[in-house]
Amino acid sequence: MLTLGSVTRPQAAGWFPFLAARYRGRRKAIKTFTHTDPDFVFWVYPDGRLFDARDAHRKHYPKGFAHILDDEPHYGGFLRGRVATNLDGQQLVVVYCLPETLSTDLGGIEQLLTGLDGLPVPLGLDALVVSDNADIFGTLDDLERRLYGR
Repeated sequence: MLTLGSVTRPQAAGWFPFLAARYRGRRKAIKTFTHTDPDFVFWVYPDGRLFDARDAHRKHYPKGFAHILDDEPHYGGFLRGRVATNLDGQQLVVVYCLPETLSTDLGGIEQLLTGLDGLPVPLGLDALVVSDNADIFGTLDDLERRLYGR
């Protein structure tokens, strides 16, 4: 499991217990959290355009791109994710992707950040970005720093 950026794994686990280094049922817990009351469910086109998947990726995908559903974890170059907020107001962005997509692939980072700029819900720079496997990519601010070399 990757842990990148300004947030340590113990700190992240303080906000979201399922991000702890050792947590039984981690993927199920992440899914339960993000599916119970998501702030936003999205697809991001390869060019960075945001698509509102409403309440389910499988039911609501970009028109003409049904094939992306069968191309896990690449999704035909699209990024798939959910935004959810815990009771303390800490936001979590879960992106279904390979670890390198948001750790070292600057194109993937730019694609996500461009898409998230179009969110119709407020998203703080301190929102934590993780994969569905609990790789921690850092905050949105960390991703911007990684992209722009700051």
